[in-house]
Amino acid sequence: MNQKALTSSAHIGGASILMIFVSLCLTTFATLAMVSASASFRLAERVVESSDNYFAADNRAEEILAEISTIIQSQDRETAARFRDLDLDFAQPYPGNWIISYTVPIDRSRTLHVGVEIYNQLLHITSWRVEASYTSADFEDIGIGVWVP
Repeated sequence: MNQKALTSSAHIGGASILMIFVSLCLTTFATLAMVSASASFRLAERVVESSDNYFAADNRAEEILAEISTIIQSQDRETAARFRDLDLDFAQPYPGNWIISYTVPIDRSRTLHVGVEIYNQLLHITSWRVEASYTSADFEDIGIGVWVP
């Protein structure tokens, strides 16, 4: 009789252990899913912020390009002075021809570089590209966490 009571209690413990194991597995997977969703959300927020910054810089570059076009169309003798007022890098290799470049900051580490050539009052965009603008200060606070004795 003692033998029968001993075997029935062993089966009850196995089911409890199986339920605990299943509960731990489900809790672990739920935690991993929440961490993954949180990381995806943070990444999406950074992408939106980066896109907003780029399009704000793009809009400012377009405004500067419109101002350049207005200056060129006015055909006055103060063209170079007006370009200086806009803080543009420019050169005039031949009368009536201009080479202009300017940058618009996007964020802390990127700038939008625009190059324009003007031949006989016709604007030709030669470059419109995003350039990285890292400095040594950008890397000072980044640590790898390697143990050094």
